Amino acid sequence: MNILFLSVTAGQGHNATAKGVMQRMEERGHTCKFIDTFDYIQPLIGSVVDKGYRNWIQLTPEGFGRAYDLLEKAEQKLPDFTDMNERFSDLLSKKFIDVYESFKPDVVVSSHPSAAQLSSAIYHRGISQAKRIGILTDFVLHPTWRGADIDRLVIPSEQMTYALVQAGIPEDIISPTGIPIREQFSRYIPKAEARAMLSIPDIPTLLVMGGSMGHGDMVATIEKLDRLPLDFQMLVVCGSNERLKAKLDGLSTVKNLKVFGFVSNVDVMMSASDLIVSKPGGLTSSEALAKGLPMVVVDPIPGLEERNLDFLTNHGLAMRANERMSLDYVVWQYLSCPERQRLMKESIMTFGKTNALNDIVALIESYDKTP
Repeated sequence: MNILFLSVTAGQGHNATAKGVMQRMEERGHTCKFIDTFDYIQPLIGSVVDKGYRNWIQLTPEGFGRAYDLLEKAEQKLPDFTDMNERFSDLLSKKFIDVYESFKPDVVVSSHPSAAQLSSAIYHRGISQAKRIGILTDFVLHPTWRGADIDRLVIPSEQMTYALVQAGIPEDIISPTGIPIREQFSRYIPKAEARAMLSIPDIPTLLVMGGSMGHGDMVATIEKLDRLPLDFQMLVVCGSNERLKAKLDGLSTVKNLKVFGFVSNVDVMMSASDLIVSKPGGLTSSEALAKGLPMVVVDPIPGLEERNLDFLTNHGLAMRANERMSLDYVVWQYLSCPERQRLMKESIMTFGKTNALNDIVALIESYDKTP
């Protein structure tokens, strides 16, 4: 089969999802092509979209959230807005005609709603009859998915089905297989073994992902956690935040503290941990759920991530820390209450989708017409 993967760089979750599925399909002998849609249309547009998205959420997250709310209302109440969006996608789709005519995809997989709308526009032009699959990478339907004409919509959970049907998505196209995550996050590693792989003591472990902890000072937060009257150690992944890593490297703590920059073994760190502190991105949340790892959510991006947070907390999969409930207090609540730990782990066992990647592979291959 020829499989075309379309994405948009607005954060890395959409690309990572598409590339993870593509890698598995290539391993199974299929011919695949990945395209960052806006970057392909015009690299300047792709750069503006990516940098504009990142700068917006970093500099004025509240404004980003208000814009998302307005978009949600516009898609629900203003048919003219939807028509305008479809006309814009139809205009941009002209740039993709050569790709479809040369590659001749049997299936088109879109991990972003804008990419799915372009795919729909190509279909309605009569240029390709390829089956169209969309992958929802959050625990809520982004408003612009409503304008995409697709054959299947892969969603993170069955518990989203009712809301999607109410939003106008036909129930017969919904596939609640889960967000496809990399295979290593579905692999079980006993905690003691994972801790040995990381060369850390075999004691309760807290994993902190990312360098932004809301309005507080990360160093001060770690110092507060260090003073908690509980026995645990901390793993902190700072990513590209070199300034934060330097500060934490120089921090003197009572508890064992391991500080990392970029890492490629987050799956092992999750296996070694009893609790993760992170933003509620769809991909990270799905990886944690697959690893059976309870979450404390901090600093959600207004809009999609706030709605992810609503889903996670409503289903007992995460706890929230904010200005009113400080991170150290929420961590103490969880680690000091065995019953709370048991209930969250039971909820996670119910909602974790460890086979999502294999399920979407099977879905794609179900459209293979090769004798």
